[in-house]
Amino acid sequence: MRRETGHHMLRALGGGILLVGLVLMLGRCDLTEPTEPQSVVVEAFLKTGRPLPAIMLRRTRPLDVPGGRDENAAQRATVELRVDAQTVAYEESDSGRYVPESNLEAVPAGVPWALTVRWRGEVARAEGRTPPPISLGEVCVEAPSSPVRAIRVDSLRRDSLDIPAEREYLYPVDVSLEWPAGARSTGDTPHWVRPQLRPDTTESSSRVVNFFLEPVDVRRENQFRVRNGRRTWRGVYAVPVADSTSAFPGHDLTVTLARGDTAFAAFARSREDPGRREPISNVDGGLGIATAVALDSLRRTVASGEKRCYAP
Repeated sequence: MRRETGHHMLRALGGGILLVGLVLMLGRCDLTEPTEPQSVVVEAFLKTGRPLPAIMLRRTRPLDVPGGRDENAAQRATVELRVDAQTVAYEESDSGRYVPESNLEAVPAGVPWALTVRWRGEVARAEGRTPPPISLGEVCVEAPSSPVRAIRVDSLRRDSLDIPAEREYLYPVDVSLEWPAGARSTGDTPHWVRPQLRPDTTESSSRVVNFFLEPVDVRRENQFRVRNGRRTWRGVYAVPVADSTSAFPGHDLTVTLARGDTAFAAFARSREDPGRREPISNVDGGLGIATAVALDSLRRTVASGEKRCYAP
């Protein structure tokens, strides 16, 4: 029995030594294995004719390690923005949110700008030129007084509509807008324009717009039609309803017109791409978007059977 007990003790001791060795080896691997590198993600939109914007900085994280705002923020970064001949330093006001220490009364049009972000020994940069201002002209809205079957609208459009079975009727709303055609692309920064229709989606508007037809477009500015010295665009969005007797859900509509460069266009086009995790970036040494845009917008209430044009 003594020999048997000694044999068991040796086996237990050997197993313990093996376990300790495995723990030490795994611990050594954890200490020597490099951690996943992190990149800074920039979100900066300069707007022609407006004060300097706040700049948001985040950091990349593994998909299996989610975090809140503080964990995802790129904190304690050094941020500088040069607009024409003036350089403005930024300071962190909140987790990952940086604001200018001094401000411009209005960002001028047609001047170069450059953004530099230093974070954890890395440098991220972006640059461009501010676009000329853009202004909405006449905006015309046409809403039907009764709904139509979705299949009728689908037969008139290029793309098939994905409509829930309980929402086979809808109110298609047509919107046309125009803006002066005087601005032209210059040098290596051709101008792109994005008209966009944004209906209010609050509960009071019966969850307006569960899907869109043609609510947004992004094109080179010279590709839009010109009529009477103004460029024009027409878009359509839909208000789904339960049946053919459903009343038109009144709602507010915001029409937005934006002008930017090729970086802005690439970002706007790739932002809703379901095949991409992140929109196309123009930040060298990081991710995200830093660009300059010119904006104008109009907000109005849309009613049943409306056929009305609004002046700026």
